[in-house]
Amino acid sequence: MIRKSFFLVSIAVLTLNTISLANKCTDVWFTALANPYLNPESEFHIDSSYFNENGNEWTHKYIYKDGKIAETQYDTKEEGEEIRISPFYNDTNETALKNKGIEYIVSKCQAKDTLCYQEKVYSNGEYGGIKTTKITPNYITVEQVEDKIHWFTEYILTQDSVIEKRYFDYNTDSVRTSQKVYAADPNNDNKCYEYDADGQIKYTLLYKPNEKGYSVSIESGTYFREFFFIKTKGTSSIHKTRKPVKIAPKARYFDLLGRYKFTK
Repeated sequence: MIRKSFFLVSIAVLTLNTISLANKCTDVWFTALANPYLNPESEFHIDSSYFNENGNEWTHKYIYKDGKIAETQYDTKEEGEEIRISPFYNDTNETALKNKGIEYIVSKCQAKDTLCYQEKVYSNGEYGGIKTTKITPNYITVEQVEDKIHWFTEYILTQDSVIEKRYFDYNTDSVRTSQKVYAADPNNDNKCYEYDADGQIKYTLLYKPNEKGYSVSIESGTYFREFFFIKTKGTSSIHKTRKPVKIAPKARYFDLLGRYKFTK
């Protein structure tokens, strides 16, 4: 009942805002939430990301082949720790797995006129869970199932904000919800803010265009993340592929847009 009532509110919001566009910051962040590495037809792909939390640094690099995600490279930036490679296999099944480290199988799913992608994650050959992303111009859902844990998240793009509604223990009698809002800065089209359920600003987001595409940074105190996106249509790039190495212990701390860690 909770999800049904919110869904009806979501549809009403979308109807009121179909002729409007979000400000640039909320618009590109909504696109980032749609996992843009999944869609080969996307105008922009995430190229890399940089993280710094309390002085601890790490990066992700996304490698594509024929326009499709092929692997991610995770570097903790710590001396003695090696780069972790996570391969992605597109439109195939478990026979493609090497049964070493973290691997993904990505496939396109059917959802009427909605873009739909599924990611299955495996750890040393053992199935770890599935994430289903469904995308429309103003509405995204991400459903995650891992062991006995089930999440469902809605992202709604309105005129000047992105509403995020998350359901924990989804499809159970004990479902719990949380909500946050990414809202535009009224004086800066390239800036927006993440507000918590109490209406307090948690993070500042900044859209930064560059010659290859753009980046979006998220900052609050000693917490800083920046995601870099490159234009894909009509462009090409050559990436050097590193030799796969051992999994770094810190690699379990993944996602947002870093994969592996489906849980939060």
